[in-house]
Amino acid sequence: MRTKSPRGSRLPMEIYALFAVRLVVSAGSFVGPFLAMMLTMKLGYDAAGAGAFMSAVSVVSALGLALGGKLGDSFDRPRVLRSLQLVAAAAYAACGVMGFNAATPFVIAFAMGALNGTWPIINAVVADAAPADRRKEAFSLLYWGNNIGFSIGPAIAGILFTRAPRALFLGNAAALFAASAIVSAFVAGRSPRGPATAVPEATAVPEATAVPEATVSTWSVFRSNPVLILYAAGAVIGAFVYSQHTFALPIYLNDVLGPETGPRAFGAAMMANGLTVVALTALVVLATRRMRSLFAVALSSVFYAVGFGSYYFAGGVPVVIGATVVWTVGEILGSTNGNAFIAERSPPAHRSRVNSVVSFGYIAGGALAPLVAGPMARAFGSASVWPFVAACALVSAAYMFVIDRIDEKAGRGI
Repeated sequence: MRTKSPRGSRLPMEIYALFAVRLVVSAGSFVGPFLAMMLTMKLGYDAAGAGAFMSAVSVVSALGLALGGKLGDSFDRPRVLRSLQLVAAAAYAACGVMGFNAATPFVIAFAMGALNGTWPIINAVVADAAPADRRKEAFSLLYWGNNIGFSIGPAIAGILFTRAPRALFLGNAAALFAASAIVSAFVAGRSPRGPATAVPEATAVPEATAVPEATVSTWSVFRSNPVLILYAAGAVIGAFVYSQHTFALPIYLNDVLGPETGPRAFGAAMMANGLTVVALTALVVLATRRMRSLFAVALSSVFYAVGFGSYYFAGGVPVVIGATVVWTVGEILGSTNGNAFIAERSPPAHRSRVNSVVSFGYIAGGALAPLVAGPMARAFGSASVWPFVAACALVSAAYMFVIDRIDEKAGRGI
């Protein structure tokens, strides 16, 4: 049992190492954010075809999540983490050698599947290593590092996309090789097997105490915490909204600003997203530290509705950047509080799998995003996507507010 840490103590080394991993990986995340543009501008896909392919990538990503969750709860988590990073790096390096041909999208899909398998493991390692009373701080630190990198990476990728497109793959591979080296050097393994009661009695959060044995099924964990099922279902809508920044937004900017300015404007918007996180994460976390996690997740969808809805009125880069800043505040709220909520409800022996199962909601929403937005953009124009996305965000907000009320009445609101 981990004792409650003094508030002024340092977080464990693993947390700072994973902060560096997230920073490096996101700084070198050149391929994923530009996949829609690669498909439509380099490989000849139309908007609907690109949407269908990206939905297929979401299925591969879901398989990667399931594999990562299972392996992370069965073997040494850092070892599995760095192995999946190396597999993804090798696949991106192969794309750099091949260039753009018919096979390239499928190798990209494989790489993204392997990379998605790392996320539930990283979240589980954070929950293992961080004291229970400092998990929100730990998750916010990793989220901050992710966006420091992401404030740099897409801007560079926007330039490489037009000048040296193969370098997108090689840069992404190099970042993943470096991340694997950091994990190998600084992240110690912990046995995922053990008692579920990792939180001391002094902690106010009832952490997964209803499932005390590591031998029970993951389904039993969800049955004992039904709010996790409701949360995972609601995550589909939130992910559908959020995923439009990687599909509908680049297509929209390409339509509005043209094929030369569009990629650079998209890179600038993604840089604004990263810089907003860097500048505001600490302030948002401080301002909402006493807020129940589910309430904060619900509030994040309100910011999504305003931010993504504002793209409808965007005729130039300044409005695009302003709208991006608004929905990024929602991203900060949703990411830090959502991860903390899942960690509090997951027994240590099931943390990777619980994260992967909940992530299926994110994957499903991400898969639906291009399937809906692609045909809508083709039929009615790319600007027509944004009012619909804003309405979906408001539905997501209402749903999460209801779940929070149910959870609070049950005496488990956090």
